[in-house]
Amino acid sequence: MSTPRIDIHLSKIAHNAKTLSTLFRSKGIDIIAVTKGVCAHPHIANILVKSGVKILADSRIANIKKMRDAGVKASFLLIRTPMISQAESVVLDIDMSLNSELSVIKKLSEFAIIHGKIHKIIIMVELGDLREGIMPSQLENTIEKVLRLQGIKLTGIGTNLACFSGVKPTAEKMELLSSIAINIEKKFHIKLSMISGGNSANYNWFSTTKDVGRINNLRLGESIFLGYEPLTGKPIPKLYQDAFMLVAEVIELKNKSSVPDGEIGLDAFGNKPKFKDQGIIRRAILAMGVQDVMVTGLTPKLDIEILGAGGDHIIINAKKEDLKVGSDVSFTLKYGALVTAMNSSYIFKNIITPISAAAYCAIVEEKDRLHKKKTAIIPVKEDHTPLISLQDSDFNLIFEKSIQKNYRYLVRKEVYEKIGRISKLLDNQGKKLIIRSAWRSFEHQQKLWDQKADFLKKKYPKKTVEEISKIVSRFIAPQKKSTHSTGGAVDALIYDLRKKCVLDFGTNDGLHIDLNEKCYPKHPDISEEAKKNRKLLMKLFEDEDFVCDHKEYWHFDYGNIGWAVEKYKKYANYGILKESYVQSAALNYPDKVFFYL
Repeated sequence: MSTPRIDIHLSKIAHNAKTLSTLFRSKGIDIIAVTKGVCAHPHIANILVKSGVKILADSRIANIKKMRDAGVKASFLLIRTPMISQAESVVLDIDMSLNSELSVIKKLSEFAIIHGKIHKIIIMVELGDLREGIMPSQLENTIEKVLRLQGIKLTGIGTNLACFSGVKPTAEKMELLSSIAINIEKKFHIKLSMISGGNSANYNWFSTTKDVGRINNLRLGESIFLGYEPLTGKPIPKLYQDAFMLVAEVIELKNKSSVPDGEIGLDAFGNKPKFKDQGIIRRAILAMGVQDVMVTGLTPKLDIEILGAGGDHIIINAKKEDLKVGSDVSFTLKYGALVTAMNSSYIFKNIITPISAAAYCAIVEEKDRLHKKKTAIIPVKEDHTPLISLQDSDFNLIFEKSIQKNYRYLVRKEVYEKIGRISKLLDNQGKKLIIRSAWRSFEHQQKLWDQKADFLKKKYPKKTVEEISKIVSRFIAPQKKSTHSTGGAVDALIYDLRKKCVLDFGTNDGLHIDLNEKCYPKHPDISEEAKKNRKLLMKLFEDEDFVCDHKEYWHFDYGNIGWAVEKYKKYANYGILKESYVQSAALNYPDKVFFYL
């Protein structure tokens, strides 16, 4: 895929917008989504509207026109005080604008009268950040004149803090704005429908205040797109911080000195750089520079160090990361980096569209069909790895009760060791791994099939045996086709010791799992909590080289044909272990190790 590029995850933007909208509405505050940071990209604007945002705001008329031309169905607010030279365009193309100059408002009035329009305005009040706004002492005089103008409707007042001088939107500032609004309404006998208290920087005030006063609106961009609070840079709970990911390609990788050789002067941008002596380091060059993005606003996802940048290059210390020429390097972004990257014509905008449940399930079904076709022909070179009972381990595990009597939860030795490492990682998180199932005999597999078939017969008495079998086969393999018979498959869930419950994976009630299409590992129609828990479970196993089943988020394979196909191996290491072999081995080796004979 093209690089440099910015991957834009629309589903994560939608989640952030919905979450923030619900949060602020809990105290009576509506949000306006500010699109200037994403250059008013129509796909992003549309996903914001679909997420329930009714008003979109931008600082540039061209951006608002772009959204209108793309068919975005929203009301539009111009958040930069209009240029007097653009007053006519503001009236014709924009529903509402923020204003702080009486001469501009008069010009808006003139064009509104000419075109038979009513243009809504919000008057900005200066509360200390020293950007736009009328001084409070001059506000009543301005409003008195505004109310006499035709074609203009005073909708409300607002303020802007933290953007220029970093002045915090404290409780005192918000109380002052509320009192100003109340006084204006009393003096002029009007009702202000919008009291706009600021932007994403208002999050801490909102979180700590018990009374928002008259504040009923905020203009949010940074928190929606990047998921953090801008005054401290701290992530906002339950929001994504990686809805936007910037990706650059390595174009050179060499061992070089960490300090230059020669007399140091000014660089290409008039700065005199300084260098830390780290000896010889692995210096990589990325095909992206300050001409593309504000490099100081990038945070690498890998353990690397940004050493500096020129117009077209970013220089990094690759440290111990496994990079090579052609490798992609990803970054999350601060707001300045987002703005510059989205406005750069050199950075490809890669829109990642949320997939529908039906489309996702169709993809899974096709993958599973091809997977089964390949597993039918892949060879097995049995490596005779022994089976070991997880019940005999000292790992911190929970075992789900089995349908099979005297079940011992046997796995291959390598799988046993991997489970031990996974268990230890969960110990550090206050969680326990639940082992649902491991090696199964043909008899055990048939019992599971029969149990599910009996349940479905009672639930759907009019269905034929063939129809019941088809439903069962979606999640339970026939007795001789299950990878559980190899000792390389494990079914697992996670128990939270602090909450004293099995984690929510979207289709389970405790240990009971309702078998349906939402069991497909990345099904879009499950809660964010369930997605997070599935991601945790899958990462734990995938980091140990397991592969997750296409249809069962709890099923993981290693070493067997299912694993070999997904890992593009020439052959599988683990074949079927029949019950007779395991019983024979148990007699000959009565300790915890059972050898395949």
